[in-house]
Amino acid sequence: MIYTFGPFRLDARERQLLRDGTLVPLSGKAFDTLLVLVENVGTLQRQQALMERLWPDTYVEPNSLQYNVSLVRRVIDGAPGVEIQTVRGQGYRLVAEVTCDAGDAQAAAAPLQRTYFCKAADGTRLAYAKLGDGPPLVKVANWLSHLELDWQGDVWRHVLELFARDRCLVRYDARGNGLSDWQPPAITFESFVSDFETVFDAAGVARAPLFGISQGAAVAVAYAVRHPERVSGLILLGGCARGWRVKNHRTLTERFEAMMVLMRQGWGGRNAAFRQIFTSSFFPEASPQLAEWWNELQRQTTTPDNAATILSALGDVDVRDDLARVTVPTLVLHARDDTVVPMKDGIELASGIRGARFVPLDSKNHLLLADEPAWRRFVAEVEQFLAQETLR
Repeated sequence: MIYTFGPFRLDARERQLLRDGTLVPLSGKAFDTLLVLVENVGTLQRQQALMERLWPDTYVEPNSLQYNVSLVRRVIDGAPGVEIQTVRGQGYRLVAEVTCDAGDAQAAAAPLQRTYFCKAADGTRLAYAKLGDGPPLVKVANWLSHLELDWQGDVWRHVLELFARDRCLVRYDARGNGLSDWQPPAITFESFVSDFETVFDAAGVARAPLFGISQGAAVAVAYAVRHPERVSGLILLGGCARGWRVKNHRTLTERFEAMMVLMRQGWGGRNAAFRQIFTSSFFPEASPQLAEWWNELQRQTTTPDNAATILSALGDVDVRDDLARVTVPTLVLHARDDTVVPMKDGIELASGIRGARFVPLDSKNHLLLADEPAWRRFVAEVEQFLAQETLR
């Protein structure tokens, strides 16, 4: 990702900072400090959260962070419209107008990504992006995304390229992760739905089909019921109508409560053992390279507390009453051996929506990979559904 602000150009991948085209020496933790502030421009970055992100496995004194901030301040000194504000006893905030574009070779080969920011009703900063050109298609945020990093691995790239083909794909990072605000006032299912409404409006979309995967399926259903005039169709993959807490099964509840404890204790560390539990569920037969990439993506996408809080919020999902009120064409797809969201949840989702087409996929993966037969079936079903959607 390449960020531009004032006279500066920051290349996150190459770890370079230019000022008016001249390379500025800034390495190590000072560069990392600036990058975090730029990624979260306009939002207060609290001191403790910054130290945990910059030194995830090491205890450091606050003066280590203060020293790095002072180095960054020397670099940006005198730049018009660029300032690092100190909120005494709390943390730091970068004040600037920042634009960003995907600048790596993979992104260059893919549709051009344009990234923007908007504000939710409670002031939470939300990052969203547009890929490709043509009629819009909006992807609902799902479990832990990152607009910048998603492009760099083999989990999401083929999905993004599919939906950006001959269309303008609008996607965003949910509150609490990715490029969106990591310290929102609240993380709840209702806030997820409200944030989707905000992004839909900010992106200037009048009407479009929605793609919701995992918990994004429930958000898509809720939005389609509240704004039927703005939704032309639903594509739902690996979704459910009820969260784990709503199901009220003792064993299931104990499992997720234990997972939240693990998240708070070990999610942010360099040791991937804690995150591997989730990776094994999402991709039971993943290659070591893919598992390693997914483990690292999860670590970089959010904080341990946010990961646990998001998982807790997903337990409260309940759109059963909304299903019968969906009036748009709906395609529901689900992997037969999905261990994250069992296929019976997908059947419940589809059976509650009048006229919904249900397609079982021969896969164990919660997120379909490009080299498995189930992905080819998914592509064929989606392309047929969207072709019909354009004729309606």
